[in-house]
Amino acid sequence: MHTKKLNTKEKLLITTYNEVYKNGYHATGLTHILQKANINKGSMYHIYKSKKEMMLDVINTIMKDNLEQRYQSLYMAKNNIIKELITIIKDKNNINFKYGCSLNNLIQELSSCDEDFKLALEQLYLNLENIIQDALNKAIILKEIKPCHSKNKSMYIVALIEGALITAKKSQDINHYYIVINQLEKELLNL
Repeated sequence: MHTKKLNTKEKLLITTYNEVYKNGYHATGLTHILQKANINKGSMYHIYKSKKEMMLDVINTIMKDNLEQRYQSLYMAKNNIIKELITIIKDKNNINFKYGCSLNNLIQELSSCDEDFKLALEQLYLNLENIIQDALNKAIILKEIKPCHSKNKSMYIVALIEGALITAKKSQDINHYYIVINQLEKELLNL
């Protein structure tokens, strides 16, 4: 089986995402990213003017795509919407308990110190809330749950998921995540 060879831009984006996810934006130097990607500065500057511009592209492409892929089955589901949402939230393959949530990490690190990052990260977070809201609306239409204020409920659900991830990360214990998520599951199944 042949794998697609990554072009310079793809290598930069993937490497930037991985290194910033593990170490944080400020702790990850441009030289480190370029060494890991095996790319020289000239090649990078041909594509991006700065580490910040590259990171904004990571947020708007890789992180956005990851989010959409994770919740894609919700759009495809014709019924049992809440059960599908719970399945996604509980899927261990989509969660890294060692490093936590890349979106949450970046929001905490960058939102208060840079307006461009704040706006890009806020948009991505709102995308997540909208995905959950759309699922709730679909479940209401299918009469799987009672009518509710789906926007407020989606904000609550996302806040619980993110809080559960932080709880697991701080303890480095997957069980802490599932304690919170199991409570959320009970609430969702009783809507």
